[in-house]
Amino acid sequence: MVISILGAGAWGTAIAISLSNKQNITLWTRNDTTFKSISEKRESDKLPGCFISDNVSIKLAIEDAIDASMVILAVPTQSLREVCQQLHNYNLKKDVAIILACKGIEKNTLKLPSEVVNETFPSNPVAIFSGPSFAIEVAKKLPYTMVLACQDDTLGLKLISELKQKDITLNFSNDVIGVQICAALKNVFAIACGIILGKKLGFNAHAALITKCMNEIKTLYSVKVDNNNVNIDTLLGPSCLGDLVMTCTSLNSRNLSFGFKIGDGCDIKQVLLEGKSVIEGFSTAQSAFNLAEKLKIKMPICEAVYKLLYENASIEDTISVFTS
Repeated sequence: MVISILGAGAWGTAIAISLSNKQNITLWTRNDTTFKSISEKRESDKLPGCFISDNVSIKLAIEDAIDASMVILAVPTQSLREVCQQLHNYNLKKDVAIILACKGIEKNTLKLPSEVVNETFPSNPVAIFSGPSFAIEVAKKLPYTMVLACQDDTLGLKLISELKQKDITLNFSNDVIGVQICAALKNVFAIACGIILGKKLGFNAHAALITKCMNEIKTLYSVKVDNNNVNIDTLLGPSCLGDLVMTCTSLNSRNLSFGFKIGDGCDIKQVLLEGKSVIEGFSTAQSAFNLAEKLKIKMPICEAVYKLLYENASIEDTISVFTS
């Protein structure tokens, strides 16, 4: 069996390393530097020091990643629609499962990743792969726990059996929407928590902010599922509470580190220019704010992060929202 992973950033490459214990992996990138690094050194420029086995075949042409039993999409959410269209153009088969390993909300449409994929591939089975997982730890084959969310129980359990490795604990869920909302918002909240830590406002304020963030996740989640299907196991499980705590407490998180630098006095535009990786929370802050406006719900933390990043709100006004 061959698994194709589209997106050879740190996360996509880490998944490839993790799964290559038992599976043959095709890893696609459009980055020439990454392609050359993996081809020649069996090491990614995104994950220096992490060996990539010969089970992982690196490709530059997306058509070379079509022939697989499942496709894992690990591209940034804002690039997801474009990549899906390319797969469609090369006639991805209808029985190929599409597993989403990206987190966010599409800017133009305010859709979750599964909603974007379903527009292009209405007949393909779709699952979500999400949970607390720093790429560098996954690449080092340290133990980690993920959620595999799929509306089809039989398919979901089949995918879990195929993805299972000794370093991965996989939990099954039917809650496709809830898992994605948690995954998207936690990056915005990590920026907020980074600002609190960068300003040295203490762990009391930090813990209180994380609590408020959980409430905002529940607010959006409730509206998206019409208040009827909020799953407490999702909120308290690895894909929500687990991922939120990890992302909001460690500087290994790109989003927390981004917020920390802002809180420490760095210029936002300069931090973005100097960054080597996509800060998903930056894009998601705008999407989450617009989605809250559309749904007529209050999400003050998301709104404060958005106004700081996009409307030049002062750091003082932003922090006052976080600590009020």
